[in-house]
Parts: sequence; structure tokens; C-alpha cells
Amino acid sequence: MPPTRRALLGSLSVGVLAGCLGGAGDPNSESVQRQTSGTETDPAVLKIRNPDGERVLVDGSETNDEGGPVAVRSELVTSADRAAELTVAEGVADADRSRLRSFLDETDFDAETVYVAPAGVESCERLDIHSVSWDPGHVEYDYCRELRPPDEACEADTRVVLALIFRLPVTLDGRLTGSGASGRSPCQRTGTEYAVIDGNATVPGNETAIGEGGDGA
Repeated sequence: MPPTRRALLGSLSVGVLAGCLGGAGDPNSESVQRQTSGTETDPAVLKIRNPDGERVLVDGSETNDEGGPVAVRSELVTSADRAAELTVAEGVADADRSRLRSFLDETDFDAETVYVAPAGVESCERLDIHSVSWDPGHVEYDYCRELRPPDEACEADTRVVLALIFRLPVTLDGRLTGSGASGRSPCQRTGTEYAVIDGNATVPGNETAIGEGGDGA
């Protein structure tokens, strides 16, 4: 159906207004940067799991009705002040606490945004992130699942909570109206050389898994 006269006039008005405000008319303006859509095929992402709890990231500035920390769900972190309020929950390794702090401290919030996404995964599996895409108010990522390295402790038939912390090369505002993920299992292409993990017990490694792994998350 061809657009109505009212629709055409409306779109023209929006374009003119954007140009007057330094939006579409200035490719270097803050308005344009904040409205950019894009995809990163090799994203900077931190994967932190909590094998013993129901949450990974918590908000250090808030407490719930019981006086405990409030879990951080999907969120766009747009400032160093907000990043300073994020910490890990009990049960998360101290090394991951340090990794999170370094990751956030190294983020340039004048040019970058951090996207936090909760996830779940089998204890003996990890997520391989293929890409992350964003539009104003919406972020989604693409992944596949593969076995963790044989020197990582895991327990078969057990799910654990996971937090994915992406660094996006764009300045987005904090509005997040939608998010999503799409993936497959197992990964069709993988650099891992091991294929089997004996899942009868929690072990720091096992004899049926061969080769060396990389990121254990």
C-alpha cells in the first residue's frame, strides 16, 4: 500500500527536525552515535558463572526486603558510576571478581557501553559467542554451546547460572526495551579437540577428555 500523505509529511518533519538538532545532518554528533545500529562479530565479552548460587551479578547500591543484595538482570551500563555499583554474588570465584572489576574499569564510557545479560548453561558446557547486535533500546547476541576444557571442574546434568558482560563499541543510552539470544548446540565449528567428558562425578579433569581448552567459562 503506498504511504499516505500524512505519513510522508510526518517522516519529512522528523528528518527536518533531526537535521536542525544536529542529528542526521551531523554524522559526528552525539545524537547520531546514540542511535547507531550495528553488529560486532568479535565482541569483547566476559563470561562469569556461579556454580553454587542463583545469581552472578548483584547491585551493591541496593538491598531487597530481606536485606540481601539485588540481582542484576539485563541492563545497559552507561557510566563508570553505575559500573562501580556492580559486583559478584557469593559463590563466584575471587578471580572472576577481579576480572569483572578490570573489565569495567577498562571500559571507556565516553565511547563504549556495557551490556549485561543473564544466562544459564550446563555445568560441563560453555557458550561460544559469535556476535552481538544492537539497535536503540535492543541488544541480542548469537552463540553456540560446546564442552568446557577437560581441566575445568563440572558436574553432569547440572545447570548453572551465567552472566555475559559485553563491551559494545558505541554509546547507547540506558533504555533497554528488549533483548534476545539465538544459538545452537553443539557448535558446528569449534577449535576444541576434546569431545567427551565423563559426567559421573565432579572432577578437576578427566581421562576421557583429550586436548587442551581455552576459555573455561
